[in-house]
Amino acid sequence: SQLQPGYAASPSQSQSGYGSASASEHIISPGSRQASTVRVGLAAASNNTSRTALDFSADAALRPTQPSYRGCNRRAPALGAPPFLSVEATGPVLSCLGGAYSVVAHQSRIICTRVATGEIGAIHNAPGPEERFVGLAPVQATRDPASECARVWACTNAGRVLVLNTNSTGALQERLSTASRASIMAMFGVGAGEVWTVRDDGLAEAWRDRSAAPDVGDAALVPERRFSIGSELQLARRAGRAVLLLVRGRELWLAGGRSVWVFDTQRASEPLASVAASALLSTQAPPLALHTVAQLALSAHDAAITCLAADAGRALVYAGTDAGHVVVWRAKTRERVRTLDVSNGERDVRVTALACVLDRWLWVGLASGRILVLDVVEWTVAKEWTAASSAVTALHVDWTALLTSRACLQVASVHAGGSVFFWDGALLHDRLDRELRRRTPAFAHKREVTVQINSWNIDALKPDVLDSAERGFVARWLGAGGSAPDLLVVGLQEVVDLESKKMTAKSLWRNTTTKAGHARADISKRYGLWRRALEKILQRGGAFAEPYRAVACQNMVGLFVCVFARDDVYRRVRDVEVSQVKTGMGGLHGNKGGIGVRLVFDDTALCFVNAHLAAGESVGNNLARIQHSATIVSSLAFKRPAPVLQPVPIAAPAADLANVALDAFVDGGDGQRYLDHAACFFSGDLNFRLRTSRLQAERCLDAGEVESLLQYDQLLPMISADAPPAFAISPAALPTDLPHTLPTTAESDSSGDEEETRDVGSTGFALSAFHEMPIHFRPTYKYDPGTDRFDTSEKRRTPAWCDRVLFRGQASDQDDHGLITPLAYQRLECRQSDHRPIFATFRVGVKQIDRDARARVLADVHAECGARIASEAAAFARVLWLSRHAPSVDAAAELLAAAGGDLDRALHQLLNV
Repeated sequence: SQLQPGYAASPSQSQSGYGSASASEHIISPGSRQASTVRVGLAAASNNTSRTALDFSADAALRPTQPSYRGCNRRAPALGAPPFLSVEATGPVLSCLGGAYSVVAHQSRIICTRVATGEIGAIHNAPGPEERFVGLAPVQATRDPASECARVWACTNAGRVLVLNTNSTGALQERLSTASRASIMAMFGVGAGEVWTVRDDGLAEAWRDRSAAPDVGDAALVPERRFSIGSELQLARRAGRAVLLLVRGRELWLAGGRSVWVFDTQRASEPLASVAASALLSTQAPPLALHTVAQLALSAHDAAITCLAADAGRALVYAGTDAGHVVVWRAKTRERVRTLDVSNGERDVRVTALACVLDRWLWVGLASGRILVLDVVEWTVAKEWTAASSAVTALHVDWTALLTSRACLQVASVHAGGSVFFWDGALLHDRLDRELRRRTPAFAHKREVTVQINSWNIDALKPDVLDSAERGFVARWLGAGGSAPDLLVVGLQEVVDLESKKMTAKSLWRNTTTKAGHARADISKRYGLWRRALEKILQRGGAFAEPYRAVACQNMVGLFVCVFARDDVYRRVRDVEVSQVKTGMGGLHGNKGGIGVRLVFDDTALCFVNAHLAAGESVGNNLARIQHSATIVSSLAFKRPAPVLQPVPIAAPAADLANVALDAFVDGGDGQRYLDHAACFFSGDLNFRLRTSRLQAERCLDAGEVESLLQYDQLLPMISADAPPAFAISPAALPTDLPHTLPTTAESDSSGDEEETRDVGSTGFALSAFHEMPIHFRPTYKYDPGTDRFDTSEKRRTPAWCDRVLFRGQASDQDDHGLITPLAYQRLECRQSDHRPIFATFRVGVKQIDRDARARVLADVHAECGARIASEAAAFARVLWLSRHAPSVDAAAELLAAAGGDLDRALHQLLNV
């Protein structure tokens, strides 16, 4: 369970993760206290405790590394329960999750909801008219998993502590024997029937709930343990905007700003049980100071800590920061082992919540509303999706439901504004889907299709003018790949003159001017000319012997794209969708941007983007290109294909596996986003330039040193450095009917010093997973039209490879559909534009699914793997349940093994002993 920041000066937050039997986190805002940045060092330690200051200034673990997003699944892990609930809050809420109930507190009201049905089990109101709830903690069950979160402790700003029932309106005001008059700023469930409270003066007290202590009767509760962290709490408050507490087994972790203190809760001078009750209430008997195991200080390069989480199996502690980083420590040695940058190159990314699940997954909530699931074994991003548009303020993990009839591992994400979403923590759908795709050869026939992409910035040329100057050139350009491809993609840029103020104004204001109709007619006529010219050539055998039919055509100001299918494969193409993204003038104008065309060939999805990115040679221009790329990739939106369902009884949360239409896509996608597609192509006038002078570029070109000049290319260092397996092809594998001018080698000599060539902002480049065939041709830009001379205007632009074709397919060790084999990449000679045209050819693996065979395989996967996954999760849940009474998780695992996996027997033996 994890508590949310509450209202007024003392909100609180707690968290426990699957695989962390007694790990809880709390965030405490400093309220009206003046915040200042204080570096807490060894000299700040009080004299009555021993501390170890760890210096990681020379450690590689300080350097943030980006986890790989390759294979990241983007499908939200639906639980099968009602997707969310909302209390319509105007601010942050307190919340917790356990068993059958989710509990949300907002100001003066607490709502208890049954997760499985969405029904309200109980509503509780604060006792006084001006009271509001500032703390919330579930009572962890002792014997029966079904009673998890049946009772909840809640405190108000008036100092009352209430014990509430989640399935009825009954409430009891609890009486606590305490010497402190300070307000409770945090409370959380720690062990079986145990609740901790932390007060503003640093007094921490451990209480036993009456359900776990029946001998107490009606007497006031006396704390079982009592200690103080007052001096460290004061330092933590001064060090940062918020103070966080994490209980991990016998340790208490306190964080503020960039500093962390680790306390041993079992090493106070003596247990309270041996002290007279009268002494406990005496102001002359101060609480016992905890032994401080270590003090950890983050480096000056780290941002303030925003959240904490811990697991038990791997014994790691995680801290999220304001800079989008996750710092990882070994819990036993307090050694900092890694710093992960989960920002993916985006700005203003804040990690706002963390939770550990199954000892392998770290769930990360961001201020943007996105949730990531990190694989902490391979340190990759396994999942990413946007849960809501508001910040994730808490992540709750509850494994006790695995031990009930619901048999699920549930995770709740709480968002600013009061929305709560429920997710499948076991990631059942992903694991079954992975196994189903692994068995694809049992139900799908695989084949290859050829794809050719032609791209050219035509500098506002009309087809008739081009034909009069270079007769037959368009047909030669389209047929340059030799044999007729199955799919032909033609992307043009600057179909209209973007430098013409008159034409640009028409395209920008055509919907508002009085001559809107004429403006649209002028621009549309130009596109019509090119479409008719292309169709005429391809339908009548002008480029190939076989005729072609248009699958899709779309234009946007200067951009124009047409996708053609050879007539004999036309009927194998379906689910065609078009999307466009404007990036000019901050997204208002289509003079720059991209057009995407999605199609499904047999049962494999392909997506083609024709883009025109920001021009210019400065660093700022390059940053604009990087931003434009990210905008296009993230903003392209397509309709989800109509479902094709199979009669296989698959229960939620894996019901989508029965939808055959989704097999065309990858990484959990459903075809609505660009990267959902098995094979993605990104081509056009990308406008990336060279980081060198005009003089140096010309010297290299005069000497025929194209590869040497490529080391200055802005794009190459930002895309995938690892050549895909398909690059390892022999010259003999190339088509024999290609022109002799095409390259017959796949070697690349475009390497250079990465630190020198990587541009500002390239980290997290949206196209970083894309590849490009080796370039063996001269720069395609910028020429004086009608000549072979590079730019002789006042600007004297440096030659560059502005026109490119990038691709991203599936890895060879995954489902082979979408596997891309590059064949040829070349430019052609036509002097009528300031750019030279290019083309690229590929082979793409596609699959054709046998529906009946797939249904049989899916039934087998669901029966075999679903049962195994549920059994493994339940076995781990039994260990965690037993660890509530055992000294450690390892001890609980040994005890359960000795009892033959029988939880009741192991629990009986443990409690009797």
